[in-house]
Amino acid sequence: MHLVRPASASPLILATNDDGVASAGLLALKRALSLVGEVVVIAPDRDRTGAARSITMSSPLWVEEVALADGSRAFATDGTPVDCVRMGALGLLDRPPDLIVSGVNTGANLGDDITYSGTVAAAFEGIMLDIPAVSVSAEGFCDTYDLEVAAAVATRVAGVFLEAGFPARTLLNVNVPHRSWEELGGIRITTLGKRIYGDQVKLQSRAGRRSFYLIYGDDLSYHDEPDTDFAAVAEGFVSVTPIHFDLTSRDAVGLLSGTPFELGAKPRLPAVAPLTPLPEAVIFDLDGTVVDSVELIVESFRHATVEVLGVELEREQMIANVGKPLVEQMEVLSPDHADQLVRVYREFNHREHDRMLRMYEGMLAVLEGLQARGARMGLVTSKSRPTTEMAFRVTGIRPLLDVVVCAEDTERNKPYPDPIEFCLQRMGAAPDQGVYVGDSPYDLQAAKAAGVRSIGVTWGVFGRDSLEAESPDLVVDSVEDLAMALGVRGLGSV
Repeated sequence: MHLVRPASASPLILATNDDGVASAGLLALKRALSLVGEVVVIAPDRDRTGAARSITMSSPLWVEEVALADGSRAFATDGTPVDCVRMGALGLLDRPPDLIVSGVNTGANLGDDITYSGTVAAAFEGIMLDIPAVSVSAEGFCDTYDLEVAAAVATRVAGVFLEAGFPARTLLNVNVPHRSWEELGGIRITTLGKRIYGDQVKLQSRAGRRSFYLIYGDDLSYHDEPDTDFAAVAEGFVSVTPIHFDLTSRDAVGLLSGTPFELGAKPRLPAVAPLTPLPEAVIFDLDGTVVDSVELIVESFRHATVEVLGVELEREQMIANVGKPLVEQMEVLSPDHADQLVRVYREFNHREHDRMLRMYEGMLAVLEGLQARGARMGLVTSKSRPTTEMAFRVTGIRPLLDVVVCAEDTERNKPYPDPIEFCLQRMGAAPDQGVYVGDSPYDLQAAKAAGVRSIGVTWGVFGRDSLEAESPDLVVDSVEDLAMALGVRGLGSV
């Protein structure tokens, strides 16, 4: 690391702070620094304690020439401490400063505290601009603290390094304990210690829907470790801690370089928000919603219509009435052959069922997530109970369901509300507590007739346009979006 010396024999020093231009600490600092260089003050017009490295971007800054308490000139601005340094370095002054000195802060900036400090942030901005910088703070500040002692210490530190050179891109964070000049033990070069914060959230008051809390308190302590800034000031020494801005964890770079990171597929963020309020009773359709039986249904239709009617229908004709009971679908195709079509369909369907039926990926996690959050779950299907039991045997989801309503359980089936109303009754849930999830217009029509909210899913038989035509509460395109809508979080792809 090389040393940086001022370009001029008469260095220009920019003095700033975060306590405001009228602070007694800034005045004491300005007066003391005049012994080692030309001092210009640019400071916030008001207290900016805790501003850290904040900057002003959304509006122009005003600057006003003001008089300090001793009658000398200063510049006040509505900006932050960082703004003050940038203004001085980038053109407000006749020439860039040779040194930034920030303080004297009326309170310590030790250990982790520096990350919040506007005082230290101003010095940080100096080294970001390749200007040497010092921040100085009055540790143990109180009414009897002599700020001229801290200002004199800052001047002594600045003077030594102006002559010998400052370590490049390194600020010196100085903390001066509450002692007279004669009582100071000397100066120690230290490391940053570790602060212990006693903060907690405390409710102060409420006004309507707004609550007021206190978070930050004064119950502070620190880890007692040698060679730290805390240890130095506790023993009556001035602490000088060199700090740089390289935040890179060098050890972690080596460690992580051996990690086989792969981007993989781009994560798809959910496109929906949870339903409000979350449903307490969630009822699912089976085919095309929980289980992928679409191709099984299509192939069963194709086999039955070719075998019985001697014709192969278009796919759109075969799926047009999916969601209604099978016998009703066959009556639409051929009233005279409906019973025979049902029989041949079922023979093929049952034979190929276990080979072709599968559960949609992620649906098991949705069901388990709903169970974990205490939701009641039901299933309403237009399939017969024996065929439904076949699906349960393949998927193993029956234990997750509180109620199962099949075609033979009600006189009328979807799109009538009867099966959903029967399911709600058996679940002990009111319509406004429930939601029905299905993939067909008939599912959504039944939900609307039953007075429950509805979610259409597009991974089944019918497309988004057909579902949106029924004006459901929501249409989702993925299982992840369904999970989010139902208040289930943590699915892998999100």
